[in-house]
Amino acid sequence: MEEGSSFQDLFANLLRKLKDADKVAYVSEHFTPAHNVDDMFSFLWSLEEAHQLLTPRISRAEKSETKAEKFRAEGNKCYQKKLLDKALELYNQSIVFAPHPEIKIEKCPDGKINTTSNERQEDLVSEGQGTSCCTSEKEEGYKALTLGYANRSAVLFELGQYEKCICDIDYALLHGYPKILHSKLAERKAKCLIALQRRNEAKSLIESSLEALDALALDEEKTKLSRSNLQSLSQQLDKKFIDIHPNTKYKLLFSFENPSPPKLSDHNPTIPALSRSVDLAFSSTQGRYLIANKDIKPGDVIAVEDAYSKVVHLDSSLHNHCTECLARCLTPVPCPICSKVIFCSAACRMRALASYHGPECDILTSLAVLDIGKNSVLACRIISQTTFSQLKNVVPVYLAESAEKPPASLGFDGAGKYISSDYRTIYHLVGNKQSRSVSDLFKRCAMAFVLVKLLEQTSRFFVDAAGVAFTPSVGDIILTGSTLFIHMMNLPCNAHSVTEFRININNYQQSVTSEIGCGAYGVMSLTNHSCNPAAARFTFGATEVLKAVRFIPAGTEVTDSYGEHYCVQREESRIASLLQQYYFKCACEPCRHHWPTYCGLLEECMLKCVSCNNPIDFIGGKCSKCNLDYTKTSRSEKFNVITYNWMEVVVQLKRIKEEFDLAYKGVIAGNNSTENINKLCEFIEFIDRYVQQPCKQYFEAQETLKHCFDRQASSCLVSG
Repeated sequence: MEEGSSFQDLFANLLRKLKDADKVAYVSEHFTPAHNVDDMFSFLWSLEEAHQLLTPRISRAEKSETKAEKFRAEGNKCYQKKLLDKALELYNQSIVFAPHPEIKIEKCPDGKINTTSNERQEDLVSEGQGTSCCTSEKEEGYKALTLGYANRSAVLFELGQYEKCICDIDYALLHGYPKILHSKLAERKAKCLIALQRRNEAKSLIESSLEALDALALDEEKTKLSRSNLQSLSQQLDKKFIDIHPNTKYKLLFSFENPSPPKLSDHNPTIPALSRSVDLAFSSTQGRYLIANKDIKPGDVIAVEDAYSKVVHLDSSLHNHCTECLARCLTPVPCPICSKVIFCSAACRMRALASYHGPECDILTSLAVLDIGKNSVLACRIISQTTFSQLKNVVPVYLAESAEKPPASLGFDGAGKYISSDYRTIYHLVGNKQSRSVSDLFKRCAMAFVLVKLLEQTSRFFVDAAGVAFTPSVGDIILTGSTLFIHMMNLPCNAHSVTEFRININNYQQSVTSEIGCGAYGVMSLTNHSCNPAAARFTFGATEVLKAVRFIPAGTEVTDSYGEHYCVQREESRIASLLQQYYFKCACEPCRHHWPTYCGLLEECMLKCVSCNNPIDFIGGKCSKCNLDYTKTSRSEKFNVITYNWMEVVVQLKRIKEEFDLAYKGVIAGNNSTENINKLCEFIEFIDRYVQQPCKQYFEAQETLKHCFDRQASSCLVSG
């Protein structure tokens, strides 16, 4: 195998080899829906050709002082030219590639994480508790790292990112920034403290730094400038205003939001990530689905769920999003081992190293080279996070549950709870094995094979409960491979994208959603699809929030979109796409009634009959099909509905339409106010109650509402 081959290349070579050996039919016999996953993976593992052609080589993203120095030198040139955004990017790369002190993480018997003293100090830096400018943990040894942090702090100071500047100064000192240069950092840190209105801290820092200069016992000429600058700054402390002006040219660089998600006001008693207003239901045709047990209004929060596992895509997103929390991060802290990922804080780094990043640290570069697909990367993250030790304990239990429990109850624990942090909710997600072709099963099994080969080559996955590495038995390999095979089938049908909203401040209508990763969400996967969805998902870091985007009456289904929408795709295309990936023929309302796409929708709003949804004849005031009277409000015993006075509703529609128009204009002008959002929700609910679907203005209102909710979630500002 040539180093750098993609999975598609490896797989094509295997197929060619099997064809040349006239073994295609023989192999195909072992990959049918009737075979269980253990048997299929076990057969492939026994195939000599598979080991010859599906064994990738490990490509590590190692640290490099040479690269770190190169990036820092390029960053210095950009800094001198005041190209601050480019300088920041280059200093980030320098820090990522710089050799880093080891971080030892041990799990205590109580489950808490114990770290080295150096890492605990880094936690204090991340929390803003700082490090003295007069001391350092190490004098030398990590020069590239300390200089990277120090130089980046200069950029951050000019950008007015004073808190982040202080953190970088403290990191530089922690890792051994030369004592002779401490006074330069002390001056910069003092200016940051002054800008943050923390003058007493600035005064103490200046005094201690002047004392430290004396203690160095250097020639006066060598300390004259530093001493003069610190003394001058000290004298300015008594002034009411001190002239510190950040560079405003790059004001959008740090204009991004990583907000906290909203809270559920009341939880479902058995599925805590769900609202109490929603129940789980099951039918033989729909499988599991969510149903409203009370009226749900547009904008109501239906579910809030943290991912069981999530990944940043192995593309440019990897350079500016934390691999642990997926938040945008422009001042990252590095992995101590590899140069592939970044973290937004020492706390996120510690959680990742104590969980999944140890096993995957050696193989991320190989996964990127293989280009094996985002779901394969997520599957690898899932089992790395779960750990082999836990897999060995729980997979036999889950297999027994699959055989013994009814489908409606899979994923629930022994206490009858469906908990998002429980691996069983992900393991039991539907994979549609019975509907898959021989070729599809074989290819997905081959993907699992390649992942096992990677994990086998690192010494950090096959470890016992004490963390000691061992050589896996064939049984261990089959357990791991068959579990990955399951995820190769259930993730394409259930994984959800993790997004970031890019807000165009020059034209809010051109704002776009960008996919930066994906995650496994056990509760979000319980929603069924509709081409006219009742709800939509919004991303807050790695947390998904499901909100209603139309009025959902009690007793009706809460649906989401799997990517297809009646307004943007033709019916034939939607049905074919859903059938290919999700193995069902869509029978939602737009597909059953052949709704047109956006261009074919009517501009006018037609009032509907509450019984049959047909339009009302305004001349006679009756429904032409049901003959229900809409000249007054009355109850129909025959149809068990309450009609309305169409003339009164028309007056209400005119008023609410005018309010919607004003809210719409406000939103596209950048006003994302609660008042505008409420007006959008009111208009959508009114249309749902009284107007025949499909309706162009209704779709526009929904899209505007989703824009508003996207702006409240993870987002960043762009100028074009």
